[in-house]
Amino acid sequence: MSAISGINSGYSSALSSASTDDVAMGKDDFLKLLVAQLQNQDPMNPSDPTEFTSQLAQFSQLEQLSNANKSLEGLNTMSTEMQRMSALGLVGQEVIAQTDQFRFEGEPLQLGYRTELPAEDIKLYVLNENGSTLATINTTETDAGDHFLEWDGTSDLGLPLEPGNYTLVVRAVDKDEALVDSAPLVKGTVTAVDLGSSSTQLETSAGIFAMAKVEKAGASL
Repeated sequence: MSAISGINSGYSSALSSASTDDVAMGKDDFLKLLVAQLQNQDPMNPSDPTEFTSQLAQFSQLEQLSNANKSLEGLNTMSTEMQRMSALGLVGQEVIAQTDQFRFEGEPLQLGYRTELPAEDIKLYVLNENGSTLATINTTETDAGDHFLEWDGTSDLGLPLEPGNYTLVVRAVDKDEALVDSAPLVKGTVTAVDLGSSSTQLETSAGIFAMAKVEKAGASL
């Protein structure tokens, strides 16, 4: 088969006049091209059946990819809606977020940490928006796992900190003073859900967290 070059000039002209938005070939366009090739082939030099079979296989693959894309789009939409419904069900419940950002509103907070291995010493540091350490929190639990303690908002100077946004830093070391992998955790009660942003946001007593940051909630705490 002489492939696309065998299509009559009128059909080729129609294709060339198409807008740039129609450049991507869909399965209907592909089928039209195959039909046009059969209609315009030379009767004295018929199409190669092997090549024709190959093009039919390409058409089949194109159709399967199109159907797969539609299925994936549907699953993505369903997953987003399920996440939103799950988020709404968290209002009034406690959640744990793996994040180093939190908001202090003047009431005691549950701040925590996670270590993959046991440590010799673990300290938590509360930093202001300028990166200055305002409070140092000593811990007693050094085993691997998740641990929480209540922080009343008192600074190292013994003064209550102002309400605002703060950063939580965890420093865990072993007996040789080598750093142990650790992560900060914040626990808060969900008061509202924001579904209007690009990602679902949970408004909690300890700040606003993306749904993706929440690891545990409600009965799983």
